[in-house]
Amino acid sequence: MPNKFIYCCALAMCLFSFAVTADDLLDIYQLALQNDPTFRAAKASLRAGLEEKNLGRAGLLPKVNINAGLTFTRTENLGQFPIGGVTIPNNTKSNRKTKNWGASLNQPLFDLTAWFQFQRGQELTQKAQVQFATDQQSLILRVVEAYIEVLRAHANLGASTAQEIATQRQLDQAKQRFDVGLAAITDVREAEAAHDLALANRLADEGALQVAKERLSILTGQQHSQLAVLKKDYPVSQPEPLNLEKWIQFAQQNNYDIKVAEYARRAALQAARAAGAEHFPKITVNAKFDQTHSDIERNNTVRDIVENLEIDTTEGAVSLNLNMPLFAGGGISAGRRKAYAEYDRANEEYLGAKRNTIQDTRAQYINLMTSIARVRAGKQAVISSRASLEATEAGYEVGTRNIVDVLDAVRTLHSAIKDYANARLDYVLANLRLKREAGTLSPEDIIQLNQWLTEDGLQENSIPPSKESPRVIHGSELDLGDLAD
Repeated sequence: MPNKFIYCCALAMCLFSFAVTADDLLDIYQLALQNDPTFRAAKASLRAGLEEKNLGRAGLLPKVNINAGLTFTRTENLGQFPIGGVTIPNNTKSNRKTKNWGASLNQPLFDLTAWFQFQRGQELTQKAQVQFATDQQSLILRVVEAYIEVLRAHANLGASTAQEIATQRQLDQAKQRFDVGLAAITDVREAEAAHDLALANRLADEGALQVAKERLSILTGQQHSQLAVLKKDYPVSQPEPLNLEKWIQFAQQNNYDIKVAEYARRAALQAARAAGAEHFPKITVNAKFDQTHSDIERNNTVRDIVENLEIDTTEGAVSLNLNMPLFAGGGISAGRRKAYAEYDRANEEYLGAKRNTIQDTRAQYINLMTSIARVRAGKQAVISSRASLEATEAGYEVGTRNIVDVLDAVRTLHSAIKDYANARLDYVLANLRLKREAGTLSPEDIIQLNQWLTEDGLQENSIPPSKESPRVIHGSELDLGDLAD
């Protein structure tokens, strides 16, 4: 009973970070929506991209300007001028105040470059919207991956801690048997070596757990010491439809990486057409209206005459203009060639996106099916390893097996436990990654997965002692019910 208490205390310390007040996946996702720098940058990119359509439309709409001015002018003339052979002095001072205002309108009538730029702006706005959908899916996957890596490190730590306790128990038994002359010193040394190795693995897994938590904090901007874990009865099922080619066909139609590349290709084509249209004439209509009012005060100091004059001027004009470049130093032709080369690049990137999506969909489908098989095999491996450890321990008790055989059996069992836990987590990731390639990954998947998380930290990696045995951590004391899916 004291040994059982020690085991439970060690297990509780291992799982303290997964207490009842644990954050779940939905909590982490909501924090990432608010705090992840990458996603916030994506939202800023979306706002910028939505303006591309407006910028393109501006080239087709009229441009209206107004102007107004107020001018003060002072003029002083000193001199002489002859009249009838008589020289008359001239000393004139004048002040002039001029108010003017006007309006002008410029409307393109024929401008292919502006039209294609408008088309390009529409494509870029569509691209920005699809890119943001891609960024949303990427955030979901990054959150789940970071969360799963914490659970993976937690599962590994649970297994390595249990193995450390098991080897400690074997070491204690070996020392007791050596003290009474039932075992050689080599058994003690073998048990010590196994225990030291288990201790080193446990320390490494503790460090890995802390690193995984730090990576998770990058997304949320907060530290998370308590996380909900995967329930023992999380279902592992085959994908629907159970047909790789159908998944590939669906991904080709719905994958957002392909859609982003497609809109980028369309925008590059419109940009190339706009650059080519620079050779064509542009026809615009201009309308202009100006009105000026001047107050003039003229003072002739010689004749002592003061004149006050007012002048009003109104001017309106309408013009039709044609502008066609003949030679611009080769810049227009160079711009056209550059734009079409960029279109060729965008087209190749689109083809590459399609091929990568096909390959990635095939790979994720295979990974999912492999994960399903690994989960089923891993469950059976735990059962078989436990039975093997029980038989080995029984043989050691009667002298037909040695301590090395027991330690190997302990190592095999806990390795199987770790592999089984990792296979379940790999299945979760493979399932979501396949949905991401198919373009169906959404926050609803976060909500559904979150329902299979529990705040009971003992659900995922607990290895409680058997009710039938008072010993601490023999393989026969493992409760497989806590590992079943």
